[in-house]
Amino acid sequence: MDAIRIKNARRRLTSEHTSLLKSLERSQHAADEIKLEKTEDEGDLASISHDKDVLYSLHEGGFARLQLIQKAIEAIENGHYGECLRCEGVINEKRLEAIPWATMCTACQEETEAANVTSGMSLIGLEAESEL
Repeated sequence: MDAIRIKNARRRLTSEHTSLLKSLERSQHAADEIKLEKTEDEGDLASISHDKDVLYSLHEGGFARLQLIQKAIEAIENGHYGECLRCEGVINEKRLEAIPWATMCTACQEETEAANVTSGMSLIGLEAESEL
């Protein structure tokens, strides 16, 4: 990968990192405000619980993406940006343009996701069998 593309990737990753940190801070502040609300109304309690779940999911997803962005920045610094962590092949430049924090080539990503879906389905099957 040439120096200009790496420089652009670093700029995009740094910008995304900063933006994500601000977003996580806002969601943490919103979660703190929800904790301050006290009510006895069941509808309000359900709404507060739902809002907390949504904020938790957003926070968890944002934190996972933040970690991927940090790994991509480290890969740039170590000279390994654009290398697949699984097969050590080259990640397609179009993929990196779309997802600059991508850590795997498309083929490895698809295999990993398929394996996760399959293992998740296996666990669901085991849970169903244990209930019988």
